[in-house]
Formats: sequence, structure tokens, C-alpha cells
Amino acid sequence: MRVGTSTVTGETVRRVNGLTARWAQVLSGEGTVFSAPGVWPLLAFLADGAAGPARAELAGALGVPAEQAAGAARELLAGLAGVAGLDAALGLWTHQGLALREEWRAGLPAGTHGVFGDDLVTAQERLDAWAAERTGGLVERMPVTLTRDARMVLATALALRTD
Repeated sequence: MRVGTSTVTGETVRRVNGLTARWAQVLSGEGTVFSAPGVWPLLAFLADGAAGPARAELAGALGVPAEQAAGAARELLAGLAGVAGLDAALGLWTHQGLALREEWRAGLPAGTHGVFGDDLVTAQERLDAWAAERTGGLVERMPVTLTRDARMVLATALALRTD
């Protein structure tokens, strides 16, 4: 499949469509909105960094072996970036006390990872700014409110401008 100036393999498209189909079967309630192309890359990066049962479960949901997931996510993100009028963003924030494996964190796309501390007001402002910036102002605030128990926030954003 050709997306903008980038080529996304048919296999990656089938995997994303597979996740969409499975969600549609389960989440068929009125008012349900979801975007597998938005969340699939995020789950793929998580699968790449996960271990044990979580790694296997994420790989199963994605339809790709965990060791291939990050590469497929990069391919999909590059394809989405090539679509005229589409902004796609991926965000992962962790509490400063949550240790991440450096080699995994370094494999995330540039600008994806952020850190927040115990100042929840400042952290919330940063999350809101990310949402507004990555959607061209279409989403003014992050649809999550941080609490003292929060250790990780995961987000994706797709904003499409069309005539």
C-alpha cells in the first residue's frame, strides 16, 4: 500500500485491520470511537519492551512477533506521516520513579517519551500542551487527569484535515 511518499507493506495493513476488526466485534456499543492505526504503533513499541506473558499477549493482539513489532510500528508511522493533511503522534510519559530499560527507551521515535514528577499541575499542563500541539489545536486538553498513583501515560493522536 502506498501512503504519501512511504510504502507500508500489505502485511502491516492487514495486522492493523485485524486489530480494528477484533475491536469492532467487541466494542459495538453506541458512541464507541477507536482508531487501531493510532494505537497499533503504541502497542507495538510496548510489545518490543515487554517480557513474559505481557509480551506474548501484546504480540497476539498485534498479529506480529514482539521482536518485529517496533520495526513494523516505525513503518506504519512513516506511512502515516506521508499522508497529506494527517498528523500522527505517539506519546509515552513515565513517572520519574519508574525505571525503564535504556535500550528500549532509546528505540522509541524521537520526541515520544517524556517524564513527569510529583508536580501534577505542571505535568498535566505538559500533557495538555502535547495534545494541542500534536493535533493542531483540535484537541485542547489530554483526556486524562493525572493522579498521585499514575506511573505511565500512553497516548496517540491522529488529526486529519480534509476538504
